[in-house]
Formats: sequence, structure tokens, C-alpha cells
Amino acid sequence: MIDRTSAVATPARRRMTTAVAVVVASVVVTTGLPATSAAAAADTLSWKPCATTAKDWPDKNDTRSECAMLAVPVDYADPGGRTMKVAVSRIKAADAGKRRGVLVLSPGGPGVVNIDAPLGFAGKGLAALAADHDLIGFDPRGVGYSDKVECPDQPYPELPPTASRKEWGRAAFDHQAEFNARCAALDPVFTRQLTTANIARDVDSLRAALGESKISFYGTSFGTAVGANYRSLFDGRVHRMWLDSVMPPVLDHAAVSAASDAIHEKRFEEFLPWVAGRDHEYHFGTTPDAVRRTIFELRDRLDREPKVVDGTTVLDRAWVTALLGGEPNSWAAVAADLATVREGGVPRSARPVGGAVGGAVGGAVGAFGFEHGHGGANYLQYSAIMCNDGTGGRDFDQVWADHEARMRAYPGTGGGAQLGVWCANWPWQAQQWKPVRGSSPLQLSGHTYEYETPYEWAVATRDAIGGTLLTVKDAVHGSLPALPCAAKAVDFFRTGRTTGGSCPGVR
Repeated sequence: MIDRTSAVATPARRRMTTAVAVVVASVVVTTGLPATSAAAAADTLSWKPCATTAKDWPDKNDTRSECAMLAVPVDYADPGGRTMKVAVSRIKAADAGKRRGVLVLSPGGPGVVNIDAPLGFAGKGLAALAADHDLIGFDPRGVGYSDKVECPDQPYPELPPTASRKEWGRAAFDHQAEFNARCAALDPVFTRQLTTANIARDVDSLRAALGESKISFYGTSFGTAVGANYRSLFDGRVHRMWLDSVMPPVLDHAAVSAASDAIHEKRFEEFLPWVAGRDHEYHFGTTPDAVRRTIFELRDRLDREPKVVDGTTVLDRAWVTALLGGEPNSWAAVAADLATVREGGVPRSARPVGGAVGGAVGGAVGAFGFEHGHGGANYLQYSAIMCNDGTGGRDFDQVWADHEARMRAYPGTGGGAQLGVWCANWPWQAQQWKPVRGSSPLQLSGHTYEYETPYEWAVATRDAIGGTLLTVKDAVHGSLPALPCAAKAVDFFRTGRTTGGSCPGVR
């Protein structure tokens, strides 16, 4: 899942928040989508080589990938109404005589291009499946080569570097609220239908267009939400499904933020004895409690008196908190930076001040499809999926109260430098995911220490929809294809055998 958290008191985090928007800002605003005949949804897909058909295809020497457009309803509750196009791709099974069926790939998102997934998948640890499965990719509605609404961000408001955390939070919320109102209004009918359940329905339309009675499915990160929704809606049409780095069974933004903070807090507690054992180098104290006190005293001092260095860097409470809770490979750099600031110096991770982002706001009718390129990440599709599906995040007072509660619950990393504002004043209520237990073969894999999709989410989704959970002992999001235990996934898709227990992860 893309992390699109917003700044509380840090210009640097602000720029991280708008990383997707920076890409989208380079393209024009679209005022609507083409309307086509619903009857086209039943047409046979017309496959053409992706390398010569799709502008910006990542490998122009690719001779295996084929691309096509699939027509689907914008609103499945109105199947005879307006339709839209979803871009799909495939790589046919290398050994046609041993072909077992199709394997649909959904590697992540929201807001990112997915159609080239078969090309990347065929080169990883699961590549053996390309011998006996057609690998199927697709750009979810609202992004990539599929029909979409493109809307650039506006420049971020400039605040003094010493503005309070709440002032930064309010500015971030208001900035996102402006984007949400302006961009959702460009095509509200289409934007309202950007949901994970509708993406799952699009997958089933693709299944039907391919002439398959059942599909296999491999999802990672947000792709696991697409898979879980698909299986909940169409359990009888699933041959086999594997979900790696699993999203929660329901999307509650306050709970999502709290889960991330809990993982970071655990890392912070592990960091303390590591620093205590190196007091000769960092001088924070010889016990974990002493290190904690010293770090908190430094953070409190910077909260009272943020340091602005040469007008270009700011060191404050949020800067300290953002450093805490990282993986062990970051600890030496973190400890060195904290020690440098304690002694009055400027650390390597000092954040630049300022730097507005975004582009001009205008409007024009855009054209979509393979001939026009995929356009990169789509900020509006991200916001729409997260907000049409997820509860919370719409009211600033509640968002801020949740943020403050996390700071109390997790004193080291709680609230961090992050404030989830992407649903600021979102115009519609959430249509929450409705997980249903099924009977089709389902394997999940969760990664013990990762924070993008915490392991606890895999457990909760397994409990909600069934399946068998494999525990991967690492902190790396979606690492299964790069591991020796990828062989378990190959075996699962060929035999249906699920596996519990654990396997070693990335070292």
C-alpha cells in the first residue's frame, strides 16, 4: 500500500505527503470520461503487443506481453448505463500444453500503474508459474491506461518553520480538503465509483471476457484488499488465491494509523538497549530508561524551542519523533544525528525548510488509452479508494484528537510526524469492505516485523475470510517472491496445498 501520510509540523514530511501529487501535477485536469455502449462489455478482447501498442511501456523489446481494453460499467448497480475502459495485459503460458488457467496479478496501490505486473512477475521467484499459467495484469479503474480523472495538486501553503504542530496539521488538512473538493467535482459520478469492491467486480468482468469459469489470483499490499473483496463477492469463481502483506479486513483510518505507530513503538523499545550498550559512543545513558529520558528531554527542548539553522533547516519535536522506530540498519545513523543535535550541531538528516509543490490548476478534456501513456501515479484515485472505502479522517477535530491519543498511547513514536488527512472533508460516506468467509483455496502470508501492512492485519483478515496463514520472518513488505519459500506459492497454485508455520525472510 502507498503511504500517503501528511505533515503535522514538518515541511519534509509535507513533501513526502505530496510525492504522488508531484507526479500527477505534471498532467492536465480532466473534466469527464468518455461514455460508451454497455454492450461493448461482452465483446471479445482484442489483444495487441504491448510494446508497440502502449506508449511508455517499460520494455520496448518485450515480445511476450499483450494488451487490450475491457469495457465495464462505471456503476455496477446500473449495468445498462455509462461504461468505462479498463486496460489489461497478459503473458500467455510458455507451455501451452501444460496450461492450468489464468493467474491474475494485483501488486499494490492505490493510485499506481499495475498493468506491467506480468512482465515483472515472470522474472521473480514465482516465475515458474509463467510456464503453466497465463499471467494477467490490469490497471485498476482510475489509474494508468484505464479511464481516469487527472487533477493536479495546488502549491502547498507556506508556514514559518516554527509553526506549531497543530498549525501544520490544520494547514495539511485544509490543503487536502481543497484538493478533494476540486478534484472530486470534476466527475463526481465516476469518482464515487472508485472503490475496491468495484475493482473486484472489474476483475470478474475480466474473468468473463477471458472465457474462464474460475481464476487464480496473487495479490500484494492493496492488491490483497482487491483479492479479499473478490473472494467475498465471487468465492465460487476463485480457483486459488494467495495474498502477501495483507491489508486489514475493514479500512478504519484511525486504526490503521494506530497499528503503524504500535510497530514503530516496538522498534523504538528495541533501539533503547542498543544505544545503552554504546554509551561510550553516543553518551545517552547506560540503561534503556536513561536513554529514553535523554531522548525525550532533547525532544521536549526542541518542541519548546525549534532550531532553525541558516534559514534552511529546522530541528523540532517532529524531527526527533520521525527518526525513532526505524529498522536496526538505521539505528547508527539515528543515534549519531540525535547526538549531533544534542551537542549543538546540524545532523545529516536535517530537513530543508520550504519548497512548494504542485502545478498550475486548469481544465481540459483529456484522452486516455494505450496511445496516450499511463500518466504515472494518480493522486485522486488514491484518495478516492481510501475515502470511499474507509471510515474516519473527514473532520479535522477528530483527526487531531486521534493523533493526540496515539501520542499518549505510544510515547516514543505515537503520532510520529504523520497526520492522516487524505479524506479531509471527503464528500461521501464510506462503503466499507464486507469480508465474507469462503471455501475456495486461500493462502495468506504476513511479515512479522513490517509496518506498511502489520502482521496483525494478516491475522485479522485470515480470521474474517478464512484461509491458512504463513508467517514470513522479516520486515520487508511483499518480499515473498524474492525468498526461497516462494516455492511454497508455486506448489500452492499447482496443487492447492496450503501451508502454515513460518519461513525465513529477507536478512
